[in-house]
Amino acid sequence: MRRLVLLAGIWGWSFLFIKVAVKGMPPVAVACTRCTLGALVLLAVLRSARLRLPADLRTWRDMAVMGVLGSAIPFSLLAWAEQPGRISSALTSVLNASTPLFAAAFGAVLLRERLRPVQLGGLLLGLGGVAIAAGLGGGDLNSSSVTGESAAVAAAACYGLTFAFAQRRLSGIEPMTAATGQVLTAAIALLVPAGLAVSDRGVSLTFTRVVALLLLGMVGTGVAYVLNYRSIAELGPTTASVVTYVAPVVAVAVGVVFLGEEFQLRMIAGGLLTVAGIVLLRGRLVRRRAQAAMVP
Repeated sequence: MRRLVLLAGIWGWSFLFIKVAVKGMPPVAVACTRCTLGALVLLAVLRSARLRLPADLRTWRDMAVMGVLGSAIPFSLLAWAEQPGRISSALTSVLNASTPLFAAAFGAVLLRERLRPVQLGGLLLGLGGVAIAAGLGGGDLNSSSVTGESAAVAAAACYGLTFAFAQRRLSGIEPMTAATGQVLTAAIALLVPAGLAVSDRGVSLTFTRVVALLLLGMVGTGVAYVLNYRSIAELGPTTASVVTYVAPVVAVAVGVVFLGEEFQLRMIAGGLLTVAGIVLLRGRLVRRRAQAAMVP
């Protein structure tokens, strides 16, 4: 259980690290850096465990798809959403917690999993919670916040889609091997876009931003993946899924305390409805997707 608390803390703080890092680098460069650092950590763990990366091209192709859909795109979207003038790290974390809802929706479509009426109700309830957290219908929304919120939700949708893809194409691969291949291929895929973005916009790194990048990549990506898969292996997916609920609470708290972000009751109300919807779906999700988890 201590591992779960640590993992929730790491992922909760990761939204703050993104918020700080993106002030000095283009979003796609932040995503590329975190993937590169995370891949180095995972490769070291893989080596210490005496595990090897696969040699066949088909597995690498599937891991590359996972890398693009499950890391490169959502990491870039989250960083883009947290740019100055868009949305807070706290709201980003709450919206990103909708990942299991999208996992259920894509599972029903791509894997032809049937949702019982109570599960369909949970899906609709959770999506309603996302809308409330985003302030749908509120007068304080502007074009910047809408695009930022859309990016955060799109990132959650990418995570949900990768769960269905992994269930179909990577279920026979050692989880740590698949995770390493995913993050490594994501880093490679982001090299050119990140290089172009940096050459166009440049970087403005301070000591604080460098530290945030290092923590985001090595701890928030590399170490967090290791903790996540070990928690699933030792505690089971049902217990390990608790991190999905706790991480946004940590993110909201650190965003308010350390970044001075505005505390909004709609985030709490929407987050609670989202969690309630996930609870109605969770029994099915954890049985069918032992590796599914929220990853910021």
